[in-house]
This record gives sequence, C-alpha cells and structure tokens, in this order.
Amino acid sequence: MGGQYWYNAGVEFNRITDRDLLAAYFRQDLPLHAYSLGDLDEPYWPRTSYYGVLGEKGLSDVFLIYKGKGLPILLALGSEAYLSGGLLGKLVELVPTEIYAHLSPGLENGLRKWFSLQLHGLHYKMSLADPGRLEQVPTDHTFRLSPRDLPGLQRLYTESYPDNSFDPSLLSSGKFIGCRVSGRLVSAAGVHVYSTRYRVAALGNIATHPDHRNQGFARAVTARLCRELIGEVDFIGLNVKCANQSAVDLYQTLGFEIASKYGEFTLKKAF
Repeated sequence: MGGQYWYNAGVEFNRITDRDLLAAYFRQDLPLHAYSLGDLDEPYWPRTSYYGVLGEKGLSDVFLIYKGKGLPILLALGSEAYLSGGLLGKLVELVPTEIYAHLSPGLENGLRKWFSLQLHGLHYKMSLADPGRLEQVPTDHTFRLSPRDLPGLQRLYTESYPDNSFDPSLLSSGKFIGCRVSGRLVSAAGVHVYSTRYRVAALGNIATHPDHRNQGFARAVTARLCRELIGEVDFIGLNVKCANQSAVDLYQTLGFEIASKYGEFTLKKAF
C-alpha cells in the first residue's frame, strides 16, 4: 500500500498505490467517483497519483492528480468535511504551480489562501438511473466510429466543441458512436473513461455540429453508446455544465439523474 508520507498537525497524508483499497473507497459513492475509479485502469493508472489519509476507520479524504496532455488535473471531491483543516495545506504542497481542478462545493474557499482561482463553471455529475428509457430511442442511423474516422471527428470537435478535451487514443476502445449527413460526420458521443476491469464508464466528447442541432442526433448517438456499454459496465456517468440546460434535459430524457454538483477551476499558486 502507498508509502510516501507527509505530516501536518498529526495527520498522515499517504500516497496510495493499492488499487483494491482505492477501488473500495470509490465504490462507496460511484456517482461522485466514477472517473477516479476508471482511472485505476490502464492506460490512466501510470498517469495518475492518488493521495489520502489512512486511519483506524480505513481510507478517507482521497484526491488524485492526473497528468496527461495540457495542464495536470486535480480531482478533489468529497463530503462537506472533506479535506478540512490542515489537509488543505498538504494538498497545496503536492500540486504544481498551475493545475486544472474539479472541486466539491466550498472547497475552493479554503484554497484561496494559496491560489488564485478562475472558475470555468459549475457542473453536475449525472448517473444513468433508468436505462429502460434508452430503448425508446431510434438508433438505426448511427454507427460505431473507428480510428479511420479520426480526421472527421477532429473536424467536428473543432467546429462544434473547440473546448473539448479529446484523447484520440480512446477511439480504439470502440466506444464512440456517430451520425453522418451527406457523408459528413455531424454528431458523436464517446467516453472519457472506460474500464471493463472496474466496470465503469464516463461519457464525454458528445457534440453535434451547430447546423444539425435540435434534430435528435445527440440523443441517438448517446442512447446507442449507453446501450452498448450496458452489460460491459455496472455504472455509467457523465459531467455536464449546470448552465447547459438543454444538455441536462437531454440526458434526463435518456434516464440520467443529477447526483451531485462541483466546480471546475484553474488554480495558480499565489506565491
């Protein structure tokens, strides 16, 4: 189990390397921790560092730092008492000078002592609660994307979702669905995280070209993707901006429900 230790006011902060221990912790609240659970699997695991407190009651106060393309990403998600007191000071020591962060509500207030914060919006975590609704959606006009479709997919994201965080290697998972009009890809849905080992998937990379919105394409590709994932995973979740009400409404019609709220920020150390 994890072996690097930091001390602050009597609190031991460990780097955790025991995947079974971490998985048990994350499964206590899958809607909140689906991404973190999936990151235990390859190829995410080598890019991810997990930290937490090991006490008499087991593991608590877990957060992770993921290093992929672009800024490192901090996931610090938990209950109201999560990362309170001296633990925040230890978190500051572990993160780089600048990092993109997903933070549970209120946690950002405790970090203002050390960071300047730029808010990128409040988000919902949603989970698939009523998969029966997926069967009501026609998907005959959809198809599974492959690595051959990468140029068309990248063009779609450039034109319709330029802020999207897309990892082209995920196309090889076979978990990207698209729709074409006149031979051109106009809508797609895929995954940010997909793990059959931990039986969890987090949807992402969902976009429709502006010229083809409000025609049911996003609904169709998302429904087919979820139907293909059911049976391979036990949990399907996603993140969506609270302000994107049309997307929230769409996911709710497909059987998703709001599980929690969090904020996305860029953190820059103020010293």
